[in-house]
Amino acid sequence: MKKLKKFIIFLVVILVVAGAAAGGVYAYQKYQEDNLQAEVVSVSNLNWGFGGDDMTSSGYLTNDYTQSVHIEDKTVTEVLVAEGDTVAIGDPLLVYDTTDIQLQIEMQQLELQGVNNDITLAQRELDKLRKITPRANPAKTAVTPSSPVKTTTKKPEPKKESVYVALQVQRKDGDAYNYIDAKAKPYEGKGTPEKPYRFLCTPECYVMGSYLNQLIKKEQVASFEIWSGNSYKEGTMMSCWTVDGSEQKSVDKDSKWLVATQEELEDETLEEEETEEEEEEDEEEDDSEEDSTEDIPTVDELNKDIREKESELKNLGIDKKKAELELEKLTKSKDNATVLASINGVVVSVHDPQSPPDDGSAFLEIAGSEGIYVKGEISELQLDQIEVGQEITVNCWSTGQMYQAEITEISQYPSESSSGGYYGEGNPNVSNYPFTAYIKDAAGLSNGEYVDLSITPVSTGEEMNSIYIEKAYVREENGQSYVLKVGEDDRLVKQYVQTGKTLYGSSIEIKAGISEADRIAFPYGKTAKEGIKAVESSDY
Repeated sequence: MKKLKKFIIFLVVILVVAGAAAGGVYAYQKYQEDNLQAEVVSVSNLNWGFGGDDMTSSGYLTNDYTQSVHIEDKTVTEVLVAEGDTVAIGDPLLVYDTTDIQLQIEMQQLELQGVNNDITLAQRELDKLRKITPRANPAKTAVTPSSPVKTTTKKPEPKKESVYVALQVQRKDGDAYNYIDAKAKPYEGKGTPEKPYRFLCTPECYVMGSYLNQLIKKEQVASFEIWSGNSYKEGTMMSCWTVDGSEQKSVDKDSKWLVATQEELEDETLEEEETEEEEEEDEEEDDSEEDSTEDIPTVDELNKDIREKESELKNLGIDKKKAELELEKLTKSKDNATVLASINGVVVSVHDPQSPPDDGSAFLEIAGSEGIYVKGEISELQLDQIEVGQEITVNCWSTGQMYQAEITEISQYPSESSSGGYYGEGNPNVSNYPFTAYIKDAAGLSNGEYVDLSITPVSTGEEMNSIYIEKAYVREENGQSYVLKVGEDDRLVKQYVQTGKTLYGSSIEIKAGISEADRIAFPYGKTAKEGIKAVESSDY
């Protein structure tokens, strides 16, 4: 017994000592963590800026360059120079008629507006679909033979003469409905403006007010169609009444509306005899107005509708991009209605706008008078990255000297051969487009020399605002990239970012997640933890 007590005391002492030691270690770690500091650097200081790669090409020098203006199928409204006039680069030469182009621009703007409207409508319908709570998919059950049902026949009573004799007791006449209520099933459609419910109706068919109210409540669209021979497959459509529930007002649920005339039937014109079966159906219809789940899609149906709508939105997005590109092309064509001189020289020939040449010769020609020009080519894939007025760098092979040149003209037509000197990145199977640049300070250059050309692509505002930082500052976790950013309390927090392309194997683009105003820490080492206090780096 005494040995047991001594053992228990010994065990308690060990536990107390171990607990004290653990508490001391935790306190020491906590103290260290609270006093650890992580050096941080502003993203603006780390940003490499726009990482566009220069395009390279080659060309040759010429001092006898001639500018030829071919008008082809365009109409010249005004000529601004005459033979013998001296012109400089950028001087206006002639003006094209833009009436047809303006008309095309307006039509293209309408087309783009229509696509945008379709996108808005499709997005609204997709959002509505995503908010629907579907019903469960029907369970698959085995089919068992049904037991014979005893039926009794009832001797029909003679019908009363009716002022409107066409109204029938039967719900359907073949495939066509004699009246439409909540139990009627369309032969196709989803109740949307693009795909309304479509009902096949007899010429005497009417629609119950209760069903019209159902369309109004759910903002659905239905078309009530009358076809010859009561067949939409073999007959000809005689009339169609389309009801958009989002644009209608509620009606009396017991009212009846003729499909043929779209008018309400007055009570005094009806002497229809209802059977007990019809009365039961009417009660069921009233109950189903609030509780019916017929129009609620199953899980599979809803997923299918969502996929179709997403596919439609994707195709509309492509249509929008095409329309925008075409509009941009037309707008640029209108903006270029005034032809400018691309060289310094003298006008040697110009035709009358009323009788332009019809043999393919130039409408206007200018002979160069001074300076050195360089002719090069660029891939059609890079055309949107250069523009008239842009400076390029020229490297002379013979002297090794560097010169600055200004692009004065970019041809609208590709060169006849693909050996024009372009060797930048791109598809070798695409066409190359000639361009001309003017070298103002051309000391040491000679006519006919070959040169290397370096062209910095015209960057968009979005590219100029891009963030490129060292890849070492970005880590990955479960397939997601993140940085350690300074939070509101000057302590590190994990910030997930969206990355883009990598430059030179060491810099990575940050598309979203941080801005140049943020500060980040090197995400490795003992201080690379959330909650560590941040201090400005003194070594950067």
